[in-house]
Amino acid sequence: MEKSATSALIFSGFEVIRVCSEPKIIRFSGRIRNELHKDLLLITLKNDSRSLMRKTKRERKKEIRRELIIDSAVEVIRRNGFEQATMNEIAREADLGKGTLYLYFRNKADIYLAINERGSGLLNQQLREIILQNKSGIEILDELGNAYLRFIKKNPVFFMAASYYENLLKNNILTESSLTKECEKHAKEAMTYIVRSLQIGIQDGSIRNSHDPYKLGLIIWSASRGVVHAAHQSEILKSAEHSGSEEMDYASLLGIFIDVLRSGIKNDQ
Repeated sequence: MEKSATSALIFSGFEVIRVCSEPKIIRFSGRIRNELHKDLLLITLKNDSRSLMRKTKRERKKEIRRELIIDSAVEVIRRNGFEQATMNEIAREADLGKGTLYLYFRNKADIYLAINERGSGLLNQQLREIILQNKSGIEILDELGNAYLRFIKKNPVFFMAASYYENLLKNNILTESSLTKECEKHAKEAMTYIVRSLQIGIQDGSIRNSHDPYKLGLIIWSASRGVVHAAHQSEILKSAEHSGSEEMDYASLLGIFIDVLRSGIKNDQ
């Protein structure tokens, strides 16, 4: 077989070999899986330390101030709401002059994208740890859904920022920048974890092989975002008082979605 026709990727204890777009997944032993996990962690730590060593004192100070601004913006949005937050309030919360704030972010939209970048990065860290677990595909998928639920319940501002980013993307009004590229990279990474769990499940027999994992992964990701968005709307939450049903919060709606999804793709044979 020609080298150009085959690509191999070591990922979460599996070797994924793609030949003509058809994935073949080979499970590694527990010992090798643990060694890969250690190697991935070591590579990450080395890259982080090298990155810090390369930065000058001025660059580190600038990065710390940038993180302070994002922290302050999250607090202002948490306190006053997404639409009501202003650059003046964020500057006051960060104890910075408004002019200094504009040295780091051109406008409120850039700050929102920075919040989304941080939030999606933190979420992906949690999803990455789950995909490394030695569990069946259906169990990993369950864990991914529950981790997502816990994260947005604990960090609603990150979900609001993600919705803002997706709205800009949907309406084709997103200006290309290093920040938007990072947001896009994080979104693709999250999708990859869902697809990987489906591939693992098809390979180990815990998930039916009647659907393409890439298409199914996109449906799961999109539908889960829609369910959480519905729960986030105050009109939907208030409507529960008239429907006679239980409160329509994140946990109840997403929990039902996960149950329905699991019953639909689980292999009971």
